[in-house]
Amino acid sequence: MTAQTPRSGVNLRVAALVAVILLLVFGGVGAWALSTNADLDHTRASLATTSSDLGATKTSLSDTQAKLTSTKANVSAEQSRITDDTSRITNLETQIDRKAACITVQSTNLTELRRILALERANFARSTSGSTWAKENSAGYKAIGIAIDDLYKAYTSAAAGSYSTANVWLSRSNAQVSISNKQVKLANAEIKKINAATNAINKANDVFAETLDKTASTCGS
Repeated sequence: MTAQTPRSGVNLRVAALVAVILLLVFGGVGAWALSTNADLDHTRASLATTSSDLGATKTSLSDTQAKLTSTKANVSAEQSRITDDTSRITNLETQIDRKAACITVQSTNLTELRRILALERANFARSTSGSTWAKENSAGYKAIGIAIDDLYKAYTSAAAGSYSTANVWLSRSNAQVSISNKQVKLANAEIKKINAATNAINKANDVFAETLDKTASTCGS
């Protein structure tokens, strides 16, 4: 019985040691748990902040996407307007080129028309009073009139038996006929000039008519 007493004291010391160890263990676990819980709370707060930031970022991204879509639509509309304006400019340039070509052709036509009118005026002047043809024609008619008068006088003198006088009047009549023939030849030469000029004018008018057809095609209706 005496030998068992020290064994009980050892057990008490062991129990006490175990209790201390358990206290340390549970104390450390509690401290760790508290630290871990604090970290977890901080992590949750950070996650909430991050979630909020992510929501704001998504909202901003949505706004940016909407603005981008609107900008793309505006760019597309502007490109469409530019295309329309370019088409109108091209059309206007084409019209300007046609007008320029028309003006050039019309200027050429006006020059040719003036030339033809000048030819017609000059040709008409060849047959008016005071022209070479008119003078030669008048002189021819005058000579032939005198020739007829002298021939009548020659006939009258011959009928009266004055043959020498009749011959004088006959010679004078023949001379006037010669003068008349000369004047007629000169007048005929002028008529040839008039006819040649008339033919040239007619040809010019024919060519000009063809030019007007081309002008109508160039200038349009």
